[in-house]
This record gives sequence, C-alpha cells and structure tokens, in this order.
Amino acid sequence: MSEESRIDIRDTKRILLGLGNAKVAYDGTIEQVRDYYSTVKGATRDKNGFFAGKKDTDVFIYAMCLGKKLGETMPFEKDPITGKTDRRATIDIKYFADQPEYVWMMIATALEDTKDPETGNPTMEIFENPKKIIEICEQYANAGIHELLRMADDVSGADPFKGFDRKLAGLLENES
Repeated sequence: MSEESRIDIRDTKRILLGLGNAKVAYDGTIEQVRDYYSTVKGATRDKNGFFAGKKDTDVFIYAMCLGKKLGETMPFEKDPITGKTDRRATIDIKYFADQPEYVWMMIATALEDTKDPETGNPTMEIFENPKKIIEICEQYANAGIHELLRMADDVSGADPFKGFDRKLAGLLENES
C-alpha cells in the first residue's frame, strides 16, 4: 500500500460525510438540561463552571461517556402537555470533525451497543444507517447529562468541583 493511499484515522471528515448535515441533539423538554447546554446559562459559559471555555461538543461527549460508563440510556422525554419531544438539534456534526477522538468515541459506543447477541462481536450494520450512531450516542448523553446535573448540584462555596471530583473518583475506583 503506497503512502498516498493510506487512510488517515484522524481524517474523520470522510466518515462524517455519511451523516450529511445531521445535528446532534439534547433533550429540550427538561429545563435543567436545556439550561446546561444554553448559550445564556450553559456550563460552557460559566467562568467558574466545570466546562468553562469548552464547547457543546465537549459537554455532549463527556455526558455520553458518563452515560455509557453507567450503562444507562435515556430517550428524550415527552412534554406532559403537548405529548411531543423537544429534540434540540443544535450541535452540528461537522464540529466533531475537528476532534477525531470524539468521532471514534461515538462510533465505538454505537458499535458496542449494536453487537451481535449470539457472537458478542460488533457488526458493521450500524454503518448502513449512520444516523443511528447519533441516536445511540444521544441516548447515552441524555442519561449522562442527568448525572452531570446531579454532580453540579453537589457543590460547596469553597469547592465548586466537589461533586465532579467525588463522582469521577468513584467511577475510577470501580474500574480497578
């Protein structure tokens, strides 16, 4: 194989082409979730927040990984009055191309989630409907964002990151 024909695994733009103009969403039905991603009250805009200076892609991936680690998915809730979901599709998939590790995390999450139940091996069927990758990741992120909200609530004036520290330490202890 010549040097020119090799695939650069960091070039995720080609992979993302299959997703077209897809946007990654969060659950807008829940006010706290909406505020967490919001440009007004969001965690990325809070100078003292855990995600200060980060992008919505960072929050999404962190929430997705947290949901995956907890083994929890959560579909978007339906509004009790209208009966509709409020899928806030505001994170353009092309923003993930600048962080190839995020794209690979999303693909790995979807592959793990769609393993063949008999063999336990990943199937490539997920690539037949690439938007399914986003749907799977959104459900993990939706579960993870609720955990992030609980972590953010466990703060003190002296230590604004106390809840995050506790949870991350607990997750790392469970790893060993």
